[in-house]
Order: sequence, then C-alpha cells, then structure tokens
Amino acid sequence: MSGKVAKLYHTSGIKGFSEEELVLKYAPLVLKMVYRIAPIVRSVVDFDDLKSVGYFALVQAARAFDPDLGVAFEVYCKHRVRGAILDELRKNSPVTRTVYSKWKKLERTIQDQEEKFGRAPTESEIATALGTTVNGYRELLDELRLVAYVSLDEISSQESDTGEFTPFQLADLHQVDPAGQVTARDLQELVRERILQMSPQQKKTLTLYYYEGLRFKDIAALMKVSESRICQIHTEAIMVLRAFLDREQSLVNKL
Repeated sequence: MSGKVAKLYHTSGIKGFSEEELVLKYAPLVLKMVYRIAPIVRSVVDFDDLKSVGYFALVQAARAFDPDLGVAFEVYCKHRVRGAILDELRKNSPVTRTVYSKWKKLERTIQDQEEKFGRAPTESEIATALGTTVNGYRELLDELRLVAYVSLDEISSQESDTGEFTPFQLADLHQVDPAGQVTARDLQELVRERILQMSPQQKKTLTLYYYEGLRFKDIAALMKVSESRICQIHTEAIMVLRAFLDREQSLVNKL
C-alpha cells in the first residue's frame, strides 16, 4: 500500500474512501482471486455471486483494517476476501456425510500406498487400491474438487445435527499469536518439503497456482493439457498433501 493511502487509512479509516472508490481501487485484487477460484467452484457458486461476495468482503475489510498492526492492507484484504468466498462455498455446498466419507477413504488410501511404496503413489496405484480404474479415480477427484480446496483450511470431524461436517473458520489476522506463528513456519517447511517430493505434474501445478498466481487455464496451456485435467491434478496434490499432514499430526500425537 502506498504511503499516502496508508496515511489516509491511519487517520480516517474507511471514511477516506467511499465504497465505490474502494471497489474501483481494489477491484483487480478481488477479481484476481475470484478468477483463480472460479474453475474449482463454478458448479457450486455463480461467478457474479463470487464477485459480489468479494466486493462486500473488501468493504468490510476496509472498515475493520488497523494499520497499527503492521499488516499491509492488501494482505489483510486477501485474507478477508478468501475467507468470505470459502464461507459462501460452505453455505452453498456443505460437506455431507457421503462426500466426507469418500474424502477420508481416499486420504487413508493415499497414506497406505505411501507407506507401502515409500514414495508418493501413482494414479494407477491409487486407482487399483480403490478398486477402480484411472478414469474412475479421476471422476472421484472431480467430485472431491471443492472438498479438497476447502480442506486447506481444515475440515473438522465435528458432525452437525444435519449430518454435515463443518469446516473450521480462518484465523483472525488481528489476533497476534507468537506460538501460532512458530507453528505456521514449521508447517510451511513441512509443506515445502512434501511438495518437493511430489510428481512433476503435481509440483508444477501447485507452484504455478499458489506461488506464481496463475489461473488453471494458464497452467493448462503451459502444460499442454485440459483445464479440467489441471483441476484433477490440483485436487490430487491437495489430497496427497492433506494425507501427509494428517499422518505427521498423528505421529506427533503419539509422542
């Protein structure tokens, strides 16, 4: 954020900008996030609805922003916009018992295959362990696409009265937690090491999507495959990563 904008926020907060001015200034930030998420969730939430959710979250972020915390507004805004989009997804497509069971079964299968081979299992190995074909496995990845995306923010095993499983909410950036920051750094290192062990396709997809900020459409063009195939690779990579982190957490709990 520029010094002029930071000073304006510091002295007058949201009063310095109208809602129209905020949307005009930060629309590219919101749209970039929506365009990147849309291929994953377009079967659940309308693109225009996602934009509306993003813009509303932008205004809320501006009203709640405190520059004294030392967090750039863009960082805080991205956090709030992404959280609002995830909340919208959860509201429109709750994780049902059936989907959750499929997700956990696939996670356990990946864990078992990794322990069996001492490496990340291939598509065909996972498919065989599941008792299906590679095409059947890819169809399962399509079904779990949204779950895998939301699972980055943890899906709890807490079952609601309606038989749905409620994801944990994103942490509040206003809450400074030194212990949590250390844990986050350790987690980032674990994730980095695990990504380096993934297949070339998985590693490249995650790197281009999360670190380079490319859309699935752009990644598909670079890798010369379909956009739907990139979505499948992304879902599989997230499942592999979640299986690894869950196994690591299980080992820690046994200590």
